[in-house]
Amino acid sequence: MNEELQSTNEQLHTTKDEMGQRSVELDESNAFLQSILQSVTSAVMVIDEELRVQAWNERAAELWGLRADEVAGRSLFGLGIGLPVEELRSAIRRSLTEQSARDEIGVEAANRLGQSVDCRVTVSPLLSPQGRVRGVILLVETASERER
Repeated sequence: MNEELQSTNEQLHTTKDEMGQRSVELDESNAFLQSILQSVTSAVMVIDEELRVQAWNERAAELWGLRADEVAGRSLFGLGIGLPVEELRSAIRRSLTEQSARDEIGVEAANRLGQSVDCRVTVSPLLSPQGRVRGVILLVETASERER
């Protein structure tokens, strides 16, 4: 009985060590992905199949006045930001159903200060490694960003 307990204890320690290593790897992956999102100079918004915000970079926060933690898990269509999301609805739906769907749409938006902003929105499907559509990526570029 003692040997069985010792063996089980060793297995638990091994499992704990493996989980700790996986946790470190996951943290590193998340930090890497966050650095990519923050390095993009355009606003990046990622939504899932239910149209809920999964990722929101700092530029999106600057444009629309909402931080990532304020929008996470909420419907893009319920945020009340100055981006006319209803004009993007058909492109978003198409990206959710077609792997190769990619649209660029020009819209007039209002930034967090209420100022008019000419935007080009690229709507692309978010694909899993297996090629399944998992959501939509919206890349919002303002006219001033395009001029740089």
